[in-house]
This record gives sequence, structure tokens and C-alpha cells, in this order.
Amino acid sequence: MNKKRILGIFLLTVILTQSSCDKSTVFHDFQRIENGIWRWDNPVDFSFHMDDSVGLHDIQVQLRHSTEYPLSNLYMFVHIAGPSGQTITDTINFILAENSGKWIGKGVGNIRAIGYLYRKNTVFPDTGYYHVSIEQAMRLPEVPVKEIGLRVSKSNP
Repeated sequence: MNKKRILGIFLLTVILTQSSCDKSTVFHDFQRIENGIWRWDNPVDFSFHMDDSVGLHDIQVQLRHSTEYPLSNLYMFVHIAGPSGQTITDTINFILAENSGKWIGKGVGNIRAIGYLYRKNTVFPDTGYYHVSIEQAMRLPEVPVKEIGLRVSKSNP
């Protein structure tokens, strides 16, 4: 392995370790995309248990992509299903690059990591398991994405 790649892996490990020690984090996970190609028919699914039905929470969608990504944004459909059967679906426009073409995410080499604050100050009305499914919603049937992540944290710890 070359030194840049080793340094990149080390930095991502440090970032993930630091964020996983955060006491405000309720849930944090990444799902690897098979072969680094995210297809229309390949939703990414997360499930987590929520114990707090009163407090405010932030939901962040996270992404790791290569610099070979052909566009400056990524549309996604986010579906959330609660323990009582309630559902919501949203479309988000995840901006990955500035108008100049400079990538917004941080990274070393050709991998960039970036987060999108999907919902702020959200109340989960019931305790129990919540299921989140994220689909890519681009006009392209396949996009080069390495991993999708979801982080749920307390808004004001």
C-alpha cells in the first residue's frame, strides 16, 4: 500500500473512533455498497432502537464517494418507518461539490467523506425500533458510491 492510502485509512479510523465515543450519539452505522456502485434497486437499510420519545434528535446521512463521481450532487429518497407503523418519505439533494468543482467532503486520495443534516430537532414519538431505508434517486441507474451512513444524535446533549 502506498503512504497516502495508509494515511487516509488511518485518518478515517481516527474520525470514526472519535465520533463513536460521542455520548450524544444514539446510533451510527455505515453500510458498504457492493463493488462501490450504488444501483437504483439497491436501497441501504438501517434499524435502531429509540428509547427517548421526548428529546430532540438530529439525523445525519453520511456518504463516502470517490472523486470519480461524475456529478456535483446526489438525490436520495429517505424512508423512515416507526414502531407504530407511521412512515415518512423525503427526497434530499446531497450537494457534493462547489460550483467550481471542488469537492466539499474531506478525505485523502480519491475518497471523500461528507455528511448531510437531514433532520434537525426531530422527536421520535414512540419508543421502539425505527427502520430507515435510503435509495439513490439519480437519473443514472448506477452511481459510484462506496458507503452510506446514518447517524442519530441528541440535538442538545
